[in-house]
Amino acid sequence: MRSWRRSRPFWGGLFIVLAGAELLSVPLAIDALSVAILFGAVGATYLIALLMMIAGVLVWLQPGQRVFLGLVAVLLSMASFVYSNLGGFLVGMSLGLLGGTLVIAWTPLSRPAARIDSLGVRDLLDMTLGMTRALVSKARAMRSAR
Repeated sequence: MRSWRRSRPFWGGLFIVLAGAELLSVPLAIDALSVAILFGAVGATYLIALLMMIAGVLVWLQPGQRVFLGLVAVLLSMASFVYSNLGGFLVGMSLGLLGGTLVIAWTPLSRPAARIDSLGVRDLLDMTLGMTRALVSKARAMRSAR
């Protein structure tokens, strides 16, 4: 379980799923609450909550789509402020915003060694010198072949 969890944005997806569950629980528990703000469009609360839960699960299943799904979660969280009791009394909206930003910011642990952003200045200089030496030796070989 640990290796699976580390290979994807687990905590961001969990916060998004919890945000959707919280947004879904507020209208279902309306009889138990003595204070409720009027709902937005009919069914929009349920739609936003279900889409957030689906986005959270998809983040776990398809970590390559994390940026798009994180943006979807952030936008749905912002929309929940208007359509579902001030974003589930600000709790669901906050969880969704936190989860969406965690998902967008997550990067995989393993990076290829040849990526330019993982190289230092010394590595770049060594590569440049090696390529220059190879080009000079090739030019000399071509000159002597004439």
